[in-house]
Amino acid sequence: MRTVTWSGLVLLLTAGTVGGVADAPKGLPAYADIMGGTVAQAGPGASPLVPTGVSAQGGQGSVTLSWKASAGATSYNVYYARSASVSKTNGTKVDGIVGSPYTVRRLSDRTPYFFVVTALNADGESRESSWVMAAPRAKVPKPGLVRIPAGPFRMGDSLDNTAYALPVHTVNLDEFWIDRYETTYALWRKVYDWAVEHGYAFDNAGQNGSTRQGNDLPVTMVSWYDSVKWLNARSEREGRTPVYYTDDDHTAVYRSGNVDLAAAHVRWDADGFRLPTEAEWEKAARGGLAGRRYPWGDELGPDQANHNLGVAAPVGLFAPNGYGLYDTAGNVFEWVWDWGSETQAYHWAADGAENPRGPDASDKGTRVRRGGGFSYGPQHLKCFGRMFRKPTYTAPYFGFRSASRRR
Repeated sequence: MRTVTWSGLVLLLTAGTVGGVADAPKGLPAYADIMGGTVAQAGPGASPLVPTGVSAQGGQGSVTLSWKASAGATSYNVYYARSASVSKTNGTKVDGIVGSPYTVRRLSDRTPYFFVVTALNADGESRESSWVMAAPRAKVPKPGLVRIPAGPFRMGDSLDNTAYALPVHTVNLDEFWIDRYETTYALWRKVYDWAVEHGYAFDNAGQNGSTRQGNDLPVTMVSWYDSVKWLNARSEREGRTPVYYTDDDHTAVYRSGNVDLAAAHVRWDADGFRLPTEAEWEKAARGGLAGRRYPWGDELGPDQANHNLGVAAPVGLFAPNGYGLYDTAGNVFEWVWDWGSETQAYHWAADGAENPRGPDASDKGTRVRRGGGFSYGPQHLKCFGRMFRKPTYTAPYFGFRSASRRR
């Protein structure tokens, strides 16, 4: 746990740990309790208190803001910008607002905006509320599986001489399906609530993005074990055959505890949901391109992925790859099935392997995460980028997506 100062507030940030060392990217904002907390008015005077309970909902070309009325306020101002550092001094101002809710219009769709609200009366203007973020969009993203065709691809890369991505090797994969979007908190919660009523037990309840506010955000703060159990629950809830079991005979569905599953515990031919293998994830992330750093090519432009926004963004804001998948680079890291470590690299891999599922164990006790995140910079956005964490690990920049053998 560490103390972070954000927009004048002193907050506590907790991240998952590996070996006792907190893994928190520099500059990660902490969450302020915007849904009911109060912020003390700075200085003397009778100006109204800071608005609290601020929330934002994106619409087509617009964002609707809501907040609790401030005692003594006669009007409100809204300030918005493309950065979480939005304030009265740098934000676009909308003034003379009588009360909540209020809709800010003429905004660009699929673009994240940050908002703060102030209260006014004859004695002055309050300080800014905690910021909220929303992205205008014409349609709400709905989960859906995308087909990844069967066939070979080259896994790993020698472009930047990254040791853990070597040696480059050919992998042959059967056809599979994978979610178009990272698992959203809304979907996570729908399945989670069903699961806890049907014999499932999780270590973590999941979190809405990185700041617990906003719509269509990826679920975060879930471990590898949580993710795998949730996928079994999603399978059962939708009438599919669960994939993960705690025995080799596949009779005991994995619903509780932290079990280090082996490949023999998995019904790979089942129609249920599962984590993609690392090979499946990389093939899907490349979108059909071969030998390129990113899903779109070799160069990283300013608006191609969420790698520097500082917070998780709603899923699907950035352009999809060649297979129609969103956020395979940036936003939040994603768990995959495989064990792995930086020192193991791909030295275990056989060239031309059919449907590889990784090594039987990791010399560091770590599973693999893929795809980069919103605060780790561009180096982890590369299609061959890998990170390794204990399966109990959780963080506000860490989620997953579903895969399956059928649509």
